[in-house]
Amino acid sequence: MSPDIPRVRAGECHVWFADAVHVPPLLELLDDRERARHDAFVRASDRALYLTAHALARQLVAAQLGVRPTEVRYVQECRHCDRPEPHGKPRVAGADLELSWSHSGGRVAVALSLAGPVGVDIEEVAGEGKVADLSAAVLSAVERTELERLPAAERARGFIRYWARKEAVLKATGDGLMVEPSLLTVSAPDAPAALLEWRERAEPHLPVRLHDLDAGDGYRAAVAVLGTRCPVARHEAGYGGDGTLRHPRRGVTTSARC
Repeated sequence: MSPDIPRVRAGECHVWFADAVHVPPLLELLDDRERARHDAFVRASDRALYLTAHALARQLVAAQLGVRPTEVRYVQECRHCDRPEPHGKPRVAGADLELSWSHSGGRVAVALSLAGPVGVDIEEVAGEGKVADLSAAVLSAVERTELERLPAAERARGFIRYWARKEAVLKATGDGLMVEPSLLTVSAPDAPAALLEWRERAEPHLPVRLHDLDAGDGYRAAVAVLGTRCPVARHEAGYGGDGTLRHPRRGVTTSARC
């Protein structure tokens, strides 16, 4: 294992953040399907986000398994349909390691877990217009009331906090946006992260351990782990021009509220 990539131990979750880059050597880490998806993006910024997230995930998983990044294999499972093409929540083939990734704006996040199924989401803070457009579809009645209580200048950040928490939960359970986010109620933006209610569904899964994460200025992020309470270690990484993962820094370790 690379000395720069700490091992994820039993009962732990690690979340890595990085700025998106488009370094040609990273393309060599992707498989044929990933490269085709990368090439299909029209905007250079989207190609950079996709490349960084997938290359970083392969490097992190490879370091945990003691293999080369090109040897990492994924399987994808969808809870809601049986379409033959691979889609849905990714899992590492032949390993207990759980995986999730996300990207937004110019940042990516990759979560690895040996504590249970994991979902991570990072979101760039949007303007007030986006909040007005999406609140009714995304937030529960309780959440809309809480958001209205915030000063107008704080509502965009509050909404994105809600959105990142919900996406993290739905990624962890494997439901994704096949489930309406408004069915979930999470804690208020200024309160510790927690899933409070999931309407129209009894306890559907292991307990949800939800954490807010520092994703950098202008971003909000959250990670959800299903199962027992677990520590979450935050890491920040960057890339050199040759595609080398450089200067990883370990941040504060936190534990989730029940």
